[in-house]
Amino acid sequence: MRVRTTRLLGTAALTAGACVLLAGTAAAVPDPNGLKEVLAAAGSDTIFDVTGAIFTAANSHPGNTDPDNFVNVPPVLPPNGSFTVPGDAFAGPVTYTNPGNLPPNGSGAGKAALKASADAGTGAIDIARSSSGRAATDPASFEYYGFAKDGVTWSASGTGAGAGRTLTLTQLRGIYSGTITNWSQVGGKNAPIKIYLPQVNSGTLAFFTGTVLGFDPTTKPVTVNRFQENEGDTIPAADRDTAIAPYSIAQWVAQGNNAVSDKRAGFFAGTLTGAGSDAAPVSGTSGDYAPAFTDGFRGARTVYHVLDNRSKSYGQALRGVGFDDAGPSPLCNGDLDATLKHFGFKPLAADSTGVTCDKS
Repeated sequence: MRVRTTRLLGTAALTAGACVLLAGTAAAVPDPNGLKEVLAAAGSDTIFDVTGAIFTAANSHPGNTDPDNFVNVPPVLPPNGSFTVPGDAFAGPVTYTNPGNLPPNGSGAGKAALKASADAGTGAIDIARSSSGRAATDPASFEYYGFAKDGVTWSASGTGAGAGRTLTLTQLRGIYSGTITNWSQVGGKNAPIKIYLPQVNSGTLAFFTGTVLGFDPTTKPVTVNRFQENEGDTIPAADRDTAIAPYSIAQWVAQGNNAVSDKRAGFFAGTLTGAGSDAAPVSGTSGDYAPAFTDGFRGARTVYHVLDNRSKSYGQALRGVGFDDAGPSPLCNGDLDATLKHFGFKPLAADSTGVTCDKS
């Protein structure tokens, strides 16, 4: 269902390499309530960076007079690293550590943390970042706010056994089901294929296995290795020449354009044919890449911010994701298209009223 959205808290959003001017209209979301609330988002790795840009705009808006503090919790911390979410009237401060109290890593983990926070009546997590859609196990109180399009394709080393290959959907399914075990069977070098999937709780994992493949490879006669989603450099160096792994096209583009840290480790975004679109998933050259998949591509997906309408700070959380009935936010009327593209995403198509976001 497409809904009207509120005006996001932002007159200007400054991102790495991109400055986007937002509409200067007063916010139509719930008014400031006099409480200095902390709105913490956790979950998806895929939309972590773009959410950070949206929150930077929210925090700096002159209408944020409480002021509320939108905090973007990283999905992964470096060894011995820590990240603290400040406390507010509803929850004390929370410090995530590695090792120790790890932050929610992946869409599923973010949504679980959001539900747990609402169940407990606290504001520990107010927004879940999700790169996959509604799950059958989600509570009815969850609201999904889709704001951009991403794609998922396969990837492999640009200098390895699968370099330069194009795969059909049938071949990709064969690799992940165990009927194709060597790169030479798909035109590559004679080398066994090392199968990689993202960490458990990843939205990219759920989408890739559930929609692109249509099955769970862990139920097939294959050895599944895990890596941190969208980080080719977390695949062991000894495996990279023969590995295959799914990759977010938005993250691949953003990393290739130096909008975020480049963690591709030489992995290319592979072309997948027979999957609704035979085109290459990415166009352009280094520093100027852009997503090139069509909306009919089997790997195309919407990405979301998820709210729980039971949350203590639900009304103020709307100010961060920009949704209510009053009118479209800069995020949802096209004003932030350049920011979305900067981070490798495709803006959603506008409806007849110019709204570019969906609520489900």
